[in-house]
Amino acid sequence: MQNKIHLILFIFIFLLIQVYCDLTLPQYTANIVNIGIQNTNFQYILDTGLIMLLMVAISALATVGVSYFSSRVSSGYAKDLRKIIYNKVLKFSNHELNEISRSSLITRTTNDVNQLQGVLGFIFTTLIFAPLLGIGSIIKVFELQTNLSWIILVNFVAVIILLVVIMVRVLPYFKITQEIIDRINKTAREILIGIPVIKAFVRQDFEEDKFQKVNKEFYDVNIYVFKTILIMLPLMTMIMNIMVVLILYFGAYDAINNGILTGDIIAFIQYATQIVTSFLMIGGFFIMLPRFLVSGRRISEVLNTEITITDGEIEEISTNSTIEFRDVSYRYPGSEKETLKNINFSLKPGKTTAIIGGIGSGKSTILNLIPRLQDPTSGEILIDGENIKKFNLKSLREKISFTPQKAILFQGDVRSNMKIGKSDASDEEIKNALDLSQVDFVEDLAEEVTQGGSNFSGGQKQRLSIARGIIGKHDFYLFDDCFSALDMNTERKIKDNLKELKDSSILIVSQRISTIRDADEILVVDNGEIVDRGTHDELVESCEIYKEIANIQIDYMEALL
Repeated sequence: MQNKIHLILFIFIFLLIQVYCDLTLPQYTANIVNIGIQNTNFQYILDTGLIMLLMVAISALATVGVSYFSSRVSSGYAKDLRKIIYNKVLKFSNHELNEISRSSLITRTTNDVNQLQGVLGFIFTTLIFAPLLGIGSIIKVFELQTNLSWIILVNFVAVIILLVVIMVRVLPYFKITQEIIDRINKTAREILIGIPVIKAFVRQDFEEDKFQKVNKEFYDVNIYVFKTILIMLPLMTMIMNIMVVLILYFGAYDAINNGILTGDIIAFIQYATQIVTSFLMIGGFFIMLPRFLVSGRRISEVLNTEITITDGEIEEISTNSTIEFRDVSYRYPGSEKETLKNINFSLKPGKTTAIIGGIGSGKSTILNLIPRLQDPTSGEILIDGENIKKFNLKSLREKISFTPQKAILFQGDVRSNMKIGKSDASDEEIKNALDLSQVDFVEDLAEEVTQGGSNFSGGQKQRLSIARGIIGKHDFYLFDDCFSALDMNTERKIKDNLKELKDSSILIVSQRISTIRDADEILVVDNGEIVDRGTHDELVESCEIYKEIANIQIDYMEALL
C-alpha cells in the first residue's frame, strides 16, 4: 500500500506539470502575436517559440509519466482485487455457488475487474486532469478581461444538454450488457463441455443457433450503445467550431475598436477550447460511470456474499476419530423436498462402510456433508462427540480424503496432480500410490496433464484421481462412486490394495454390488432415507431393494458370460 501511495503522489506531480504547461502555451501564443509580430521582433518570436517547444516537451514527458504510473496503480489494484475475489470464491460452499453461477463468477473476475481497472486509470489520466485544466483555463479567460465569456457559457450549456440526452439513452443498457456477457459465458461453457454429446446427437446446428441468438443480442445492444455514444463526437466538434466562429465574429468588433488585442483573441479561443474539452472529458466519464458502477456492484455481491460454511475454534482432531451422523437431514436451498431425512450411522477406525441406492437418493450429498462442502439443514454430524461445525475447516479437511465421482485433473504434470493429495510427497510415495491404483500407463511423473486431463481416458483419469486420494495418510477416505469407470478386474485389484488403509475409516458410494459386498456395513438409501443396513449376506436376505439390485447385476453378469 505504501508503494501505491508513492505512485499516486508521482501521478499528481506529473499532472500538475502537465496542466501548468498546457495553460501557459496559449499565453505565449498571444505574446508572439501581440509583441513579436506587432513589433516585427523576430528575436522575441524565436525565443518565445523555443520556450514553447520546451514546454511542449515537458508536457509530453509529464503525460508519459502520468500514463506509466497510473497504469502501475490500476493494474496493481486489479491484480489485488482478482486475488481477493479468488480467495473469497474458494471459501464458497455449494450453496453460494448455486446462488452465483460459475459462468458469472468468471465474468466478474475478468471482465468486471477489467472495467474497474479501466475506470481507475481514467480517473488518474483524465478525471483529475480535466477539472484542473478547466478551472485553470477559466481563470486565464478572466485574466484576459474580455466581454466574450458569454460564448463559453452558451456552449457549456449546449454540451451539458447533449451529455444528459446521451446518458438517459444509454444508461439502462450497461447492466443489460454485463448480464448478456454472463449468458454468453454460460452458453459457451455448456457447449464446450457438451461437445461429445452435441456431436453424437448431431445437434451442431441447434447449438450454433442457440449461441448465435445470445451473441446477436450482445451485438445489437453494443451497436446501439456505441452508436449513441459516438454520435457525441461529431456533435461536440460542431459545437466547438460554432464557438470558435462566434469568438472570431464578436472578437473582431472588439479588435477593430481596440477593445482586445489580436493575440488575446487567439489565446481566448485556445482557453475556451480547453474549457469545453475538459467538461467533455468529465461528461464522457459520467456516461461510462453506470457501466463501472454495474461492474462494481457485481463484484461487491461476490465480496459481500455471506459464507455459510465458517471455521470453528477447535484446531486439533485426535487420530483414529469416529464420525457420527445423528438425525441428519438436508434440503437444498429453494427446494420444498428434503434430500436427506434422519440419517444415522457412524464411521469407525478400521471399518469400511458402503452406501448403495438409486440415482438421486442422496448418496453423494451424504459424502459432501462430511468435509463440510455443505452443512445439514437439521441434525448433527459429530467427531468424537463434538459437532463438526466446531472444528477448524483446514484441520477437518486434512483428516479427510475425498475422491469425487467425476475425476478432476489439473493442468501440469502427473507429479503436480499427485502432490495435491500430499504436498510434500516424494517420488517413491507417488509411485507407490500409482501402483496401488493400478496406474500402469504413466512412464514418467513429469508426463504432461492437459487442462481437465483431456489427454487421458475416463478410466485413466479415474485411476489417477484414486491415486491422488490415497497418497496421503488420512483418518477418513471417501470414495464417491469413483470405481464406476473401471472394469471389474481393475476394481478388484484396487479394492484389495485399499486394505493397506486398514487403520482408517472408509466410506464407499457405489452402484455396484461387487464394489461394496465386502464392506463391514452397507447402508441402503432410498428417497433420502436409510431403509436398511447390514452386511451383504444379511441384506440379501432382509432387504428387498438390495436383493433386487443384486439379482439384476448377477443376471447381467451371467448374460455377459
